[in-house]
Amino acid sequence: MSYNALKVEEEVRKFWDQRGVEERWRAFDPNGRRFTFLEGPPTTNGFPHVGHIRGRTYKDVVLRFWRSRGYSVWAQGGWDMQGLPVELEVEQRQGLRSKKDIERFGVAKFAEECNKLVDYYLAFWEEWGTRRLGLWLDLKGAYQTRRPEYMEYAWRLIKRAHERGLLAEDYRVLWFCPRCETSLSDHEVDLGYAEREDPSIYVKFKVEGREDEYLVVWTTTPWTIVDNEAVAVHAEYDYAKVEVSSGDGREYWWLAERLVPQLMQMFGVKEWRVVETRKGAELAGIRYIHPLADLVPERATRPHQIFTAEFVTLEQGTGLVHIAPGHGPEDFELAQRYGIKVTNSVEINGVYNELGGKYAGMYVFDVDKKVVEDLKERGLLIYQTSIRHEYPHCWRCGTKLVLRADRQWFIKVSKIRDEMYEELRKVKIYPEKLRYRFDDFVKNARDWNISRSRFWGTPLPIWRCQKDGRIMIVGSVEELKSLAKKLPPVDDFWLMHRPWIDQVEISTPDCDRWVREPYVADVWMDSGIAWIAAVDGERKRDLWEALYPFSWVTEAIDQTRGWFYSLLATSMVYTGRAPYQSILITGHILDKEGQKMSKSKGNVVWAKDLLGRYGADPTRLYLLTKAAPWEALNFDPDEVKHAASQLNILWNVVKFADTYMSLDGFDPRRHRLEDLLGKALDEDRWLLSAASMLARRVAEHMENFEIHEAAKAWVDFVVETLSHRYVRLLRRRVWSEEPREDKYAAYAVLFKVLKDVLTIGGIFVPHVAEYLWQNFVRRYEPEAAESVHLARYPEPGAVDEELLSAFDEVFNVFSIAAEARNKAGIKLRWPISRIIVRGASKAAKYSDLLAYLANAKSVVEGDCPEGWIAHEEGGIAVCVPGKLEPDLYYEALARELVRRIQVMRKEAGLSVSDYIEVYIDPQHDDLRKAVERNGSYIANEVRAVKLTLGKGPEGLYGKEWDIEDMKARVYLRRAG
Repeated sequence: MSYNALKVEEEVRKFWDQRGVEERWRAFDPNGRRFTFLEGPPTTNGFPHVGHIRGRTYKDVVLRFWRSRGYSVWAQGGWDMQGLPVELEVEQRQGLRSKKDIERFGVAKFAEECNKLVDYYLAFWEEWGTRRLGLWLDLKGAYQTRRPEYMEYAWRLIKRAHERGLLAEDYRVLWFCPRCETSLSDHEVDLGYAEREDPSIYVKFKVEGREDEYLVVWTTTPWTIVDNEAVAVHAEYDYAKVEVSSGDGREYWWLAERLVPQLMQMFGVKEWRVVETRKGAELAGIRYIHPLADLVPERATRPHQIFTAEFVTLEQGTGLVHIAPGHGPEDFELAQRYGIKVTNSVEINGVYNELGGKYAGMYVFDVDKKVVEDLKERGLLIYQTSIRHEYPHCWRCGTKLVLRADRQWFIKVSKIRDEMYEELRKVKIYPEKLRYRFDDFVKNARDWNISRSRFWGTPLPIWRCQKDGRIMIVGSVEELKSLAKKLPPVDDFWLMHRPWIDQVEISTPDCDRWVREPYVADVWMDSGIAWIAAVDGERKRDLWEALYPFSWVTEAIDQTRGWFYSLLATSMVYTGRAPYQSILITGHILDKEGQKMSKSKGNVVWAKDLLGRYGADPTRLYLLTKAAPWEALNFDPDEVKHAASQLNILWNVVKFADTYMSLDGFDPRRHRLEDLLGKALDEDRWLLSAASMLARRVAEHMENFEIHEAAKAWVDFVVETLSHRYVRLLRRRVWSEEPREDKYAAYAVLFKVLKDVLTIGGIFVPHVAEYLWQNFVRRYEPEAAESVHLARYPEPGAVDEELLSAFDEVFNVFSIAAEARNKAGIKLRWPISRIIVRGASKAAKYSDLLAYLANAKSVVEGDCPEGWIAHEEGGIAVCVPGKLEPDLYYEALARELVRRIQVMRKEAGLSVSDYIEVYIDPQHDDLRKAVERNGSYIANEVRAVKLTLGKGPEGLYGKEWDIEDMKARVYLRRAG
């Protein structure tokens, strides 16, 4: 059987299930050495794709490594099953476009559809995102954010925040998604920035009571001019009154003096002069007329004037800033400082209300063009262009966000951010070079807006007394039931969801009617409390204390402002500690052209297609070795095939070992390594040292989460050290029919090394490692661990550095000799009389090995004779004859015949141990002479008991070959 990933993996999964291997591997001892992992829960609102597979492969590899080192591993699965991502998928399926559509559809029915949806996708995630990948997470005990016992921890958190004075209701300017009709937190906003093109306009605001005098402002959001309430200047900056001449007469524009020349040039104004300068402080109090006063009467009734503000800069614009308090945090703060009334003409759905005057009923971004047209019509538009910049979009639906003032609930992270930062500094972040992303975000953390105007999520447990406005925080389902005067007839699951939670009626002796605030919590709070909610930490205190803080978490780079942050914030509110000890930040997956994968582009690679076609192990190995975990990875399916070919090399090495060990009756219990080590050759001792070095290197890399380097070291050992080097050297011994002690010593060494290679390989490629363990290791050594995944990581033995260095040079000389042969046009399988080597002192001791590898009769030191071909690298030179020597010509042809007979043996389905009869019918005299002179060599190499010159009997398997432009027919059959 040749290596077939899909067949191997199916067979191995059955074995694991029958023997309960995964459950035994996952057995957790809270009192032993522990490595505890907290799963970043995927949202079950879609199918898993290659990006998910990459991250989940890292999770599995790290857990398998620490388990093999003797640690008790906590590997609980988890699923994020609520929030906006789920709602949007249901909306799309049901053809719903707004919150009003949902309300018409029915909130209860909508909730039920959300619940069905996550169950549907959960099945795919468990199969294709976990089981088929070989990811050993506890799925039966996986946490789900939709369950009441989990959701209660969000309630406990909010209650704890309230007790600590960290919960607040406030009227602030926040980012809203008009499509989803909800506010977003800062970390959600940071997840959705994208480059876009917006209008960039320079506008004149008419100074009140002064003829032809204007304030010039700049904005990239023309729609906000509708809600303009003031203009800000910097008190210390110099401002110029510029006389501008045009065909229509003269006007006077106020601008920052330093910016006047460049702005005049940009505006195309030829004739201008500064007629007056003032400090910004002197401009304060000047009144102006709202530019759209006739279209927005509500704004025209209030005074508009200049105020000073520190946030005004001269980096962009004119030095005068248009202030719309309802649409900018700094604008809002200025309004509060100066007592400007803040009114909001934009509703949560991004549509203007009656305060918008002419624009009432219109969508904000449609108003952009209308405002520009209206300003132009009034002669107030000086200059119009566009600007490309980063602008926030909804992290789930992609809609352009809107800043608007509203009343929401917050956790006052600003009060604890210094403590958060101090805790974060104790956490190890891999790679360290990306720490700044997280550090900067935490150092500048703003209060966390936790309220969302949505449906499928954890309801905020905040009830308000309708008599006096007091609030009460409910901390659990049981507390809710004890307070309730009336409960809907549903179980706890539905009771903790809208609309049923809204039907709960509470009254207390001091307040007849309490009403719940009509929000659900930010979905990032759901996953953010996993550090305690995942294991029901309050009820299972001993277990939780054995896990917390968790040893390790990992997710993609954007989670520094997502899940990593929400974990830290919630844990700091609840316990005052960071919930994790180390973080691995991973990069994103792009297509092979370096483009972001998306459904719209049709370049998403789905897990089911990927694993169903190539198998888990080739996919894993490719993802592990292609790039560092924290780097972006350009995914190329063709390169997965290369990973499969590397595993095929492992398969063939084990097959080679098994074939010859079986032929020679090797038994590791009788042929013990410690007894035979004295008979081992230097190449055997070299292999043992190289294997010890591998075990050391892989462990060091894994401990530092350099997973790519660990995996590459393992692959390099399999392909280069084992297959291309050691097996090449070993063939001459195993082909010998004579019983030799050094042969059994080599078998003992190879068996030990292959055990180690499979044990380490089980970390990266769990299926093929298991298959070979069962069908090779345990067949020779039944007392070996029942599964490769229950075996301990190999303890590195002594490393002979001098021997490793010497053999490195041996193989380096061989490589240089191969290049010299290539230059001379002499194939490696063609013998040559000798090679001449210069500058390889360490390899000199192993001239017999070099001669064998280089297919030369001898190896000598010296300079190249005339007519020889040389190749030099790194100070080592190797010379070979310029052409094939006549006396070795027929031997070279004999080797060509051997190669072709070996191909025919394989095609005929013969095993290595089978003897054959061979008939060779040359069509050229040179080939006939090659057989006549080298018949014994050919027969020995192909295990022929009979070699005959001439045509084979009728019906014999035969084939015609072309050898160096000469033809020969070869026939063979199994002997006997």
